[in-house]
Amino acid sequence: MKHVSTGILPLDTQLGGGFPVGSVVSVFEEPGAGADVLSYHFVVEGARRGENVLYLATDDSTEEIKEYINLYFDLDEAVWENVTLLSLNVSALSEEKESDAKGFLKKTIYDPIGGIKTVLSNEEFERVVINNFTYFLANYPIEDIISLINVFSKYAKKRQSVVMILITKGMFDPRTETTVKHYSDGVIELTLKELENEVQRRLKVIKFKGILVPKAILRYELTDKGIKMESLMRVL
Repeated sequence: MKHVSTGILPLDTQLGGGFPVGSVVSVFEEPGAGADVLSYHFVVEGARRGENVLYLATDDSTEEIKEYINLYFDLDEAVWENVTLLSLNVSALSEEKESDAKGFLKKTIYDPIGGIKTVLSNEEFERVVINNFTYFLANYPIEDIISLINVFSKYAKKRQSVVMILITKGMFDPRTETTVKHYSDGVIELTLKELENEVQRRLKVIKFKGILVPKAILRYELTDKGIKMESLMRVL
């Protein structure tokens, strides 16, 4: 089975090479755990390999996302050519130069799910990131959420790509979170733990179709170079 690198070597090692292609990966994070930084690693790794990458932000403008990614990785403009940044921030969209994908989304801005479907039906991406899927969970009934995840799943399998969706943990009832986990191929949780005078961040793989789920809990830190993951793991 083909894998795509997460951009974080210790995590790739635990997953047997990275995320299996054809997967929808949901990342549940406690606020401050750094899921956005994990997504930056994923995007940058693909862009540097010359892959087409789609990054959809529901809260931040595309310029803000670019600034945040460059804060850790300082990418060359040539690498950015491989990344399509889209935003659901209406005021930000009105100020941006229009490309094909952005044009599709603008035409359906009052129907974001329809806009996403239009973009995916017209362009091919090896990697897709939705940051943050919480927007859809807060604004759409669960039936629409299931339908959207199924769209991602079909797209990932057809294009042999990976779709990553970020979700803030604890904002919704357990049944809603369980539903998202059920329809996702892979589920990762990022948590925080206070210990004496420091905050520890931990990553746990809950499930993953097509690979053996790692038994280890991975400890990591957020640095000026992104996520630094410890090589020694805590075994469940």
